[in-house]
Amino acid sequence: MTKKPKPPKRTRAELELRLAHMEAQLASTYHFADASIGKASQQHFTASGVVLELTAYNGKEIIPPVMIKDGLSDETIAAIRADLARSYDLAVMFKPQRVKS
Repeated sequence: MTKKPKPPKRTRAELELRLAHMEAQLASTYHFADASIGKASQQHFTASGVVLELTAYNGKEIIPPVMIKDGLSDETIAAIRADLARSYDLAVMFKPQRVKS
């Protein structure tokens, strides 16, 4: 009988990325992101800026870090909030049978 070789152990970086992705999907994460996004507004970052970076779920960089001078516009914040609400709805779409909506 031949033994199957053990799969290679995941590196710490791989495990940390996996954990970050799992935490990013929690329903509570959408709440806290929505509650905090207003802190990136032009009202809070006049004469400064916020750094925007987008990364795909697989870790691939979509947008490299770029500074948005004077913070995010009200329209951008509203669009992000709409996407957060849509993502939250998808995250909680499947409920146990006994839970009434």
